[in-house]
Amino acid sequence: MKLVASHDGIVDENEKFLKNDTNFDKMEIMNQLDFEESYPRICQKPKKKIFENLSYKSVAESGFKKFYNFVPIIEWLPKYDWKANIKYDILGGISDGIMHIPQGMAYASLAGVPPIHGVYASFFVTIAYLVFGTSRHISVGTFAVASMMTGAVRYRLIPDVSSENLNSSTGSSTLLDVGYPVTPLMLTASLTLGVGIIQVT
Repeated sequence: MKLVASHDGIVDENEKFLKNDTNFDKMEIMNQLDFEESYPRICQKPKKKIFENLSYKSVAESGFKKFYNFVPIIEWLPKYDWKANIKYDILGGISDGIMHIPQGMAYASLAGVPPIHGVYASFFVTIAYLVFGTSRHISVGTFAVASMMTGAVRYRLIPDVSSENLNSSTGSSTLLDVGYPVTPLMLTASLTLGVGIIQVT
């Protein structure tokens, strides 16, 4: 309730509004029965049950639609204009490959794994995006920040052993003790898989 000041003293704002309303005296006072008779309720349509119209056909169509959206290549490949686009896509693929090969090798060195694995990462990621990707202009592959972060973990847990450490009795080739030797490739593969699972979930 909000109180306002007027020439009659402090009164309720709603009361002041009703006094100034010229139509207030003409309003008809109604009880509940008269109100429901004058303003009947609008019957809402009953909600359909979830499994009321569910059939094998609808389930199959829904499942196919989800699969269709999950694998976009099924949609665009039959509509692909080979005559107009194939030569430009070949040139784009060659240019992309020329860039990805040295880039993948360099980023593999940053991650602390043999350079050939950077080429593998660039190749198989591009093939996967061909099937599951939704953009025709994007180029996917390895990049510097992820490679440096992976390399930091690799060199912290499995540091390179120098010849001095090999000859000393206190030298340790790895900080991981899982019961069997852990190679840098095993560590980076496990780290990549774990990060991917977290991103998907």
